[in-house]
Amino acid sequence: MGFAEEAFAAFRRGETEVVEGLSQRELERARGAGDAAGEVDALCMLARVAVRRGDLTGCQELATQAFEVAAGQADRALRRGPVHVLAAVARMRGDLEAARSLFLESVALREEAGLAELVVWEQLNLGYVELESGDVGRARELFEGVRRYAREHGVGDLVPYGELASAVLAEKDGDAARAVRLLAEAERALRERGQVLDPDDAEVREALRARLGTTLGEEGFKAEHSREG
Repeated sequence: MGFAEEAFAAFRRGETEVVEGLSQRELERARGAGDAAGEVDALCMLARVAVRRGDLTGCQELATQAFEVAAGQADRALRRGPVHVLAAVARMRGDLEAARSLFLESVALREEAGLAELVVWEQLNLGYVELESGDVGRARELFEGVRRYAREHGVGDLVPYGELASAVLAEKDGDAARAVRLLAEAERALRERGQVLDPDDAEVREALRARLGTTLGEEGFKAEHSREG
């Protein structure tokens, strides 16, 4: 397993300090070896560490450094990671136009490289941008595509994210009880995989839990959450 795979797997498990250590060592190695791809990967992982710790400014600075390194190389594929992280920061800051533009750029880069699964992950992020911009129909189309892809291709890591997106849509549709059950399914899927949500999606979950708790009350929320499905 290479650095990127090892670090990302640890990130998904919530092992932030492990990711930071791996990334610092990889950054030193890559800079010493003149390995631009390794440097970009390490900077992007450090940016993810920063955003998980709530440091959006630090995340943006690291992702910008990564983009500058990538932009100096002939291989456009190196820009994928930095563009994705910059898009996520823009979304978390509420700059939806910048987020949409960057996510679309990230989709294009992933399509160029023939990375169909990574395109779907970015469509999930685009769905939230569209939802937050008020286009529920477009968000629904994107989210349903994510769930369908996860089922048809057996991409287990996508399952909790698809269920969370469906929970958000159920709440939008006025079905708070179903939203809680879908949220419970997302959380169960995470537990089964020993994973935690990415920071932007974790924000979505916490905000959704708070709203649903207010709508249904504590006992109502607990009752639906225990049912799932």
